[in-house]
Amino acid sequence: MPVPLPPPRRVLAGAACLLAAFGLSGCGAVTVPAGPDAADPACAPLVANAPEELLGQKRHETTSQGTVAWGDGDATIVLRCGVTPPGPTTDPCTTIADAGGATVDWLVSEKDDVVTFTTFGRTPAVDMTVPRAAAPDQPSAAVLDMTRLISEIPATDRCVGAGDVA
Repeated sequence: MPVPLPPPRRVLAGAACLLAAFGLSGCGAVTVPAGPDAADPACAPLVANAPEELLGQKRHETTSQGTVAWGDGDATIVLRCGVTPPGPTTDPCTTIADAGGATVDWLVSEKDDVVTFTTFGRTPAVDMTVPRAAAPDQPSAAVLDMTRLISEIPATDRCVGAGDVA
């Protein structure tokens, strides 16, 4: 006796959600590890007021408190509030200023075509990962678009260069 096949819609829906479980589709929440201080009260307004779209990517639900994600697959941009604030470093640090005059200092690193920006001098700290697939020429455009919101977390320190140190 032949084995009946499941209805095609169930197979397709099951395959789509299976792909989502591996981060390959837009079905379900984006898995993002929370920072250790994601419950800091300063993270709530940042997450609540984050835009519905960033660099043309639509916002998606995430699995962790203090996080936001935009886009799908290899082009997913992720913001995490409540990461460990970086201490003094020799890593590249840059100040991003928006058109309204808000500024945020960022430590910048790149690995495997993903640029990571981590706020410097703010507690809780925020990091954003921006894949080159989402912003091949200008990954800093993502942090620029978030500058006003992130600047609402008070700065307690700033980037300094060799000319700033006596």
